[in-house]
Amino acid sequence: MTLNKISSIQAIALVVIVIVNHLVLSITNNITTSTGSASLLNSIYVFVFALILVWLIVKLYKNFVGKDILDISQFLGGKVLKTIVGILYLVYFIFIVSLVVRRSAKDLKLIYFNNFEIGTIIFLILLVSVIAYHFGHSCISKCNLVVTPIMFILIVIVGFSNAENFKFERIFPIFGFGINETFFTGLSNIFAYSGIGILYLIMPMLKDYKDFKKVSYFSVIATGLLIILSIGSILLSFPFIKSLTEISELYIEVQNISSFWQVFQRIDAIFILGWVLAIVSYSSVLIMFIVLLFSKLTNSKLATPIAMVFAAIIFALSLIPPSASVVSILDTTVYKYGSISLIIVGSFLILIFANIKYKRLNKNKS
Repeated sequence: MTLNKISSIQAIALVVIVIVNHLVLSITNNITTSTGSASLLNSIYVFVFALILVWLIVKLYKNFVGKDILDISQFLGGKVLKTIVGILYLVYFIFIVSLVVRRSAKDLKLIYFNNFEIGTIIFLILLVSVIAYHFGHSCISKCNLVVTPIMFILIVIVGFSNAENFKFERIFPIFGFGINETFFTGLSNIFAYSGIGILYLIMPMLKDYKDFKKVSYFSVIATGLLIILSIGSILLSFPFIKSLTEISELYIEVQNISSFWQVFQRIDAIFILGWVLAIVSYSSVLIMFIVLLFSKLTNSKLATPIAMVFAAIIFALSLIPPSASVVSILDTTVYKYGSISLIIVGSFLILIFANIKYKRLNKNKS
């Protein structure tokens, strides 16, 4: 399969759109319910840790210019390790897409589309994603470059919309449920930066490999600022965080926008429109990476048929959970700890050991 080259700004948008969708759906809820009044402090702390992690990733990638995590895995452990890592990434991406489209469909049904079945909404999302894929990777990247800034701006507007109602005493007690929950177990909230997984795959797609450093830093900074802004806004706006669990916290905040922003007569409808575009863009982007991974593992050339098959698998998986509570459990456990295990820890360790092997081989040559 021919790999389309993308610009650095398109690459940044690919990373950001992944985190934006999880942010709208569940990240704010997961962080606020686990750390309480320390949510803002915790999100800043985790952001600093994410910056350090990305800095290390950029350093470790210097010996593997133009390679993705599958290439590095093959260098480290041969075809066996490459296959294992590829399958894990495939399973992970399929799982999170099915989870996101299911949660999105449920929220959209509750908010606007009461007469539609959840399965119908999911089908339409995936249908548009497959159609977008049919027009090629370049089409998906360019469309995503339009959608991502729109959603970015909408989240920023929502974040500042209730500024006049902020009550800063809600950050107290400063350590929330305790120092352990804020700084130790609270470090597990690094899962919010699971979009880093795209960084492990995007190097071969860049027009200029030197842009990898810029893409990495800008994407994590952009998403970090969005997470901190969203967490801070929700924490300072609502007195009872744990009650905001039925639908997206950010959408609840949209409905409580202060009078200044009512100049936009239907800002909630604008937000929903941007959200729908973001969901479709998200599923298109991840289906693109799923097909790329599968093609790299099998040397298959049938791109569009593969996309259709995986879209069908995602559709079926998204309908399996019998209730919203089961979906919520999958989100707070499987997605959270799966992201930490594969993206934050596993792939990073592969990079470290691959660099150790690289240095040993070069030492022996010299």
